Amino acid sequence: MSNQNYEIVKNAEGRYDLIVNGQFVKSYSRKADAERGYLRMSGCAVAQAGSGDATECATAHMPPASNTGGQTGVGTVSERTTQIVVVNGKAKEIPLRQGSNTAAHIDTLTFTFTKEVLIDHETPLDDKHPENVRELAEKLSSTMHTLFGFGISEQKNGINGYKYSFVMGSHTTKYGVVAFGGSNQKDSIMVHLYGDGLTAAIDGWETRLYNWLDVFAPFAKITRCDLAHDFFEGEYTPDQAYQSWQQGGFDNRGQRPRARLHGYDWLDDKRTSKTFYVGTPNSSRLVRVYDKGCEQGDNTSRWVRFELQLRNRDYIIPHDILINAGGYLTAAYPICQVLFEQYRDCPAKAERVKKTQEINLEHVVKYASQSSSPCINLMEWLGLSDSEIVKLLKGGKAKQPKRLGADKEDCRQANMRYLHEMKEMAQCYDFEVYRYMQQIDHREQQAKFNARMNKLEEQAKLYRMERAFNSSWYAAYADVF
Repeated sequence: MSNQNYEIVKNAEGRYDLIVNGQFVKSYSRKADAERGYLRMSGCAVAQAGSGDATECATAHMPPASNTGGQTGVGTVSERTTQIVVVNGKAKEIPLRQGSNTAAHIDTLTFTFTKEVLIDHETPLDDKHPENVRELAEKLSSTMHTLFGFGISEQKNGINGYKYSFVMGSHTTKYGVVAFGGSNQKDSIMVHLYGDGLTAAIDGWETRLYNWLDVFAPFAKITRCDLAHDFFEGEYTPDQAYQSWQQGGFDNRGQRPRARLHGYDWLDDKRTSKTFYVGTPNSSRLVRVYDKGCEQGDNTSRWVRFELQLRNRDYIIPHDILINAGGYLTAAYPICQVLFEQYRDCPAKAERVKKTQEINLEHVVKYASQSSSPCINLMEWLGLSDSEIVKLLKGGKAKQPKRLGADKEDCRQANMRYLHEMKEMAQCYDFEVYRYMQQIDHREQQAKFNARMNKLEEQAKLYRMERAFNSSWYAAYADVF
């Protein structure tokens, strides 16, 4: 792809369209992201034409670990560390993560994507086709292992409306859950990763997941993302968070969000843990500032965690939050800009869904007027009234749209991966899946061969036993006859 021509064009929505050889590829929020997108595509094409190494393709031209301009390692956004707490007089080592020269790390993550990313969209997933369920589970396990270092360990009952769910992790620790199937889930696959799973994941998982989503599942939705920062020496406490809220440190657009005090320590201060909440459980943004050390059983610990929970109810959570978690935490509230100023993260905010809908409405009106104005002028010339024109244009089956999404005005914004695109992407990028399927086919063929040889061996054994019996019988009774 390095010998192909590309250009980056700013569209009417203020986004940047990547166009390669005159063909639209993808739209980005920033021009730099569009340039990195082309570089990643170019790197994968080079890997395919050269060594054909899928690892090289996946890691080619990785984006920076943060927007500060430097990397702490190859795709390293966070790093594993430990914190010591004392419980009942015994030291307890708590594994956790910290951002690498950034303000935050991701503590919990949930994202969804369509099953077309891994299997054909027409493949049924139900109890009548258990082989399809097993095939998709195996592909999910392999994909998760490539991204995080762990895969599926066992099957559980369905959750959240999904018919099938599978646990990721070991015998002692649950890393996460994957789920799919169900008539109301629109062929989606859900991946939910616990804090323990993201802590135990191999370093660099953020960049690997970001690249995988960018290449294989660009329309995947991040439905929940928890950003966390640890104050190990009590630099910021729940009491200070309460004061910040009173002073407007959590105000948003001139509005003060609701807050809540939780824990007995707010009254008696016996070090049994206290938590200060900003926002409600149903909010798109919820802040928790709590005594993490006390939660772990150490009432002398000064360890405090600042946690921001984002949900995609009123906001669109972009994929680059995976590699710029500190920037999204810094830009969340005015107090965050003060607390995390020293990290110099590039501030970034999730886009509100309402804003996108308003923009889309403007474009729908624009394009509708362009397409329908000749017809309306003709109807007026024929003498029809305004109400008659509206009735005719609506038709007999007019319905109020369920939502006004970007795909209503531009098919390029549709949350869909078409079959031919899947085939082209697989030919260019999907080396891991191809090799995995080859291994599965080889194992199946080997199992069939072994079964056939075992059957022949049993038949030969029975034949030899029959020959031996006949020979012995003839030798014993030869003199009689």
